[in-house]
Amino acid sequence: LDMCLDDNAHQIAEMAEVIQECPNLKVAIGHFGMVTTPTWKNQILLARESKHVTIESGGITWLYNREFYPYPSAIRSIKEAADMVGMDRLMWGSDYPRTITAITYRMSYDFIVKSDMLTQDEKELFLGRNAERFYGFEELKELPYIKNMSE
Repeated sequence: LDMCLDDNAHQIAEMAEVIQECPNLKVAIGHFGMVTTPTWKNQILLARESKHVTIESGGITWLYNREFYPYPSAIRSIKEAADMVGMDRLMWGSDYPRTITAITYRMSYDFIVKSDMLTQDEKELFLGRNAERFYGFEELKELPYIKNMSE
């Protein structure tokens, strides 16, 4: 179940109930818990409810659009969330193609790759290994670079 929750305490409580009632259900909380809203930390903490819950960052660049690339506040929020639930519960998402109006696809992950606030291991977990584990991806093929894909 991939779900984006509103900035709403009632919705967060209902999602916690779903997670408790369905302990084997894999749940990805989208838009990094609506990170720029007052209840974002409550959404991040849902990852503590079950080993099958992870937080996906699609939309994080949109939410920090006022700051723009390289999104240092987004990186700080990722670090803060990792302190709350562990880096192994967080994964990258692009929110593509919606973000195409503001940034390129490459920019949607490049701000992570180029950050000096994250270790190489944290980057690898966030940008791929956690999604591989969560979705059960195996033996993914290396895809060729596609020139001009919104760049």
